Amino acid sequence: MLKRFYLLLGLVLVLLVFGSVGMAKADDTDQAKEKEAHEIEQILVRAQKENIPVYVQDVVTQEEINRPAVSGSILDSLQNQAGFQFLRTSPTNPQNNKIRLRGFGETRFKVMVDGVAMQRDGSYGGAGPVHWSTLSTENIERIEIVRGAGPAKFGNTLGGVVNIVTKKPGDKPETSVTALYGSFNTWDGKLSHSARKGPLFWTVAASHFETDGFLRNNFSDRDNVSLNVGLDLPHDFEIGLGFDYSAMDNGMTVYNMPDSPYFDSGKPQSEASSIGGPGTRFKNGNLTWGDRSHAYEENESFTAYLSKDFKAGKAKIIYKLWNADRTEYYYDAANPDKKIYERKTNIEDNNWSLQGDVDYTLGNHELGFGGEWRSYGWGGQNVHYIDKSYFTGAINFFYYVKEGFNGQPHNKKYQALYAQDRWKFHPKWDLEFGVRQEWYHASKVDSAAFGYTWATEEKDVDESHLDPRIALTGRPWTGGTVTARFGIVHRYPTSPEHFWWYLNKSSGYFNTELHSEEARQYELQVEQKFSDSVRLTIRGYHYDIENYISSVSVAGVGSVVYNIQDVEIQGLEAEISAALPKNLRAWANLTLQEGSKSGDPWDVQNRLGNEMPDFPETMFNVGLDYVGERLKAGVALNYVGSREHYDGTDVETMNDYTLLGVNASYRIWENSWSKWDVLLAINNILDEDYQESYGYPMPGVTAMGGLKITF
Repeated sequence: MLKRFYLLLGLVLVLLVFGSVGMAKADDTDQAKEKEAHEIEQILVRAQKENIPVYVQDVVTQEEINRPAVSGSILDSLQNQAGFQFLRTSPTNPQNNKIRLRGFGETRFKVMVDGVAMQRDGSYGGAGPVHWSTLSTENIERIEIVRGAGPAKFGNTLGGVVNIVTKKPGDKPETSVTALYGSFNTWDGKLSHSARKGPLFWTVAASHFETDGFLRNNFSDRDNVSLNVGLDLPHDFEIGLGFDYSAMDNGMTVYNMPDSPYFDSGKPQSEASSIGGPGTRFKNGNLTWGDRSHAYEENESFTAYLSKDFKAGKAKIIYKLWNADRTEYYYDAANPDKKIYERKTNIEDNNWSLQGDVDYTLGNHELGFGGEWRSYGWGGQNVHYIDKSYFTGAINFFYYVKEGFNGQPHNKKYQALYAQDRWKFHPKWDLEFGVRQEWYHASKVDSAAFGYTWATEEKDVDESHLDPRIALTGRPWTGGTVTARFGIVHRYPTSPEHFWWYLNKSSGYFNTELHSEEARQYELQVEQKFSDSVRLTIRGYHYDIENYISSVSVAGVGSVVYNIQDVEIQGLEAEISAALPKNLRAWANLTLQEGSKSGDPWDVQNRLGNEMPDFPETMFNVGLDYVGERLKAGVALNYVGSREHYDGTDVETMNDYTLLGVNASYRIWENSWSKWDVLLAINNILDEDYQESYGYPMPGVTAMGGLKITF
C-alpha cells in the first residue's frame, strides 16, 4: 500500500505542477508571452548548435550525465527515461549488468558512440553485449534516444537507438577534475581536458573507480582512458583518430544463501549462481568458489575517420578495431588462499567494422546513403590452472573446461547497404522511406576447437534480407505532430548464441535448429507543444517477432540457446515536461507494456501463461529539476511494477518497487580562471528492499558526494 501511495502522490504532484503552469499563464499573459519568445530563441539556438537529428525523441544532457552516482557509470543517466528497465545484479559492479528498452535486451537495440555501434560480440560470454563501464562520462556531450523503428541507416533497432555523442573542443581550452566518495567505500575520480589550436583539436578523459560493493565479494576497481584527436583540412575535410582503453578488476559475487556451508550472515543473501563459473558446477554440484574470486579485463578500441562537409550535406567514413581480454581467478570457498581455477579468454580478437554515410539535402528531400561491413568472432581460451578434484565428473566431457579452446576469429561477417529519403512534400506533411539490404554469413563452428567429434551436419550460414522502413509525419494543428511508422528488422545470432547453440546442439535440449529473428514494428506517436513551455508525447507500439532467440542456463550443461516461435510486445509511453517559473522544470513519463509468447520449448508447460519473463507491465518516472546560477538540483521518483520470474521449475513473483533520489551541485567559488562545485547525490531514500535481477538484492540508502573543479 505504501508503494502505491508514493506512486499516487507522484501523479498528484505532476497534475498540480502542470496545473500551476496554466494558472500562471492566465494571471500574467504579457509575462508568459515574453517568456515564450525567450524560450523559442533558446530552442532554435540549441538545435542549430548541437545539430540534433529530427528523428531523435529524447536527449540526456551533459548535466544529467555528470550527476554523481554510486555506480560511476553512464548507465545511471538512463534511469529516468521512458521504456528503460534495469536488470543489474549490482549497482557498483558491471559484471552481467544489463538494461532493456521496450522489453528488448542490448542485442536488440543499437548502442552507438558518435554513430558507430559499440556492442561487443566475440566470445562465449564476458560481461554482456555493452560494457557500460568502458565509457568515461567526462567525455560525453549528450545521449540521443530513438525508440522503435527509426531510419534504415540503423539496422537492428527493435528497441531503438541510444547514440552517445562525445565532446568536441570549443574555442577555449577547458579542463575539469572531479573527486567523489560515497557508500561502500566508493571512490570515483574523473579528469577531462579539451582544446583547439589552429586546425588541430583534441579531447582527453580519464577516470578511476573503486568500491567494496554491496554484495559479498562484490568489489570493483577500474580505470578508463579516452583520447580523440582531429585535424581540419582544406576544402572542408576533417580527419580524426580515437583510442579508448579500460582495465577493470571485478569480484565475482559469491553464492551466499543459508543452505551454503560457507554462508556469511553478515553479508546480504544472494544467488550468484548465474555469475561466473566455467560452464559446470563444482564439486558435488555445489558452487565451491568463494571470496577473492575475481575477473580482470582489459578493453581497447581504435577508431579513424575522414569526413567532408558539403554546402548541402556531409559524408563520413569510420573504421573501428576493438579487442578485449579477460582472465578469471577462482578460489576455494573454504580456503580463500587456495586457487582452484584460472583461465584467460580473448573475448574480442581484432574485431572490426567499416561504416560510411552520406547525408544530402536536395530541394525538399533529405537523402541518406551508406553501408556497413563488420567482421567479428571469438578468440581462444587457455586454462592456466585447474584442480580437478573440485569439479564433477562432467569435466571429462567438457573438454574446454580442462584445457580451453582455439576460438574462431572472424567467424562472422555482416554487410549492409541502405538508402533513405525524408520528403517534405507538403508544408505540413513529411514522408520517410528507406530500405536496408543485409547480408549475414556465419562459418560453421569447428568442433575440434572444443574437443568434440560429433556429427551435426552443420554448414555455413548465409542469409540476405531487404528490410523496408516507412513513416508519415504530419503537423495538422498548431503545436501538434503525428507520426506513424512501420519497419521490418532482422536480427542474426550473435557469436555467443551461435557458440552455445552448437556446443549443446547434440544434447537434444529444445529445438535443434537456430534461425534469425524477423520482427515487424508498428508505431504511432502524437506530440503536442503548448506555448513552447509544455510538451506532451504519447506513443503506442506493437512488435511481432518470429523465431525470437532466447537462452537459459541449465545446470551441468551451460547456456542453451533456442528459438521461441512467436513473441509479441506492445505498449504505450507517455511523456510530459513543463518549464516552470523560478528556473524549475517538471517532467514525468509512464510506460505500460505487455509481452506474450507462444511455442516456447523451455516453458512447455506454459507456467508463465505465455507471458514474457522478468517483464514489468508498468514503469513510471517523475521528477522536478532546478537550474540556477549557483545551485542545480533534481529529485526523481522511479516506480517499477511486479514481474514473473521462471527458473525452469517454479514461477516466482518479483515485487514492485519505488525509488526516490535527489542530486545537487552548488557553486561555492568562481573567478576568472576556475569554477568550484560541490556535488551530492542520495539514492533510494525510501530504503526500499528490491531486486532488479532475481536473486540479487540491491542496496538501501546510498550517497555520493564530492567536488568538481573546472578551469
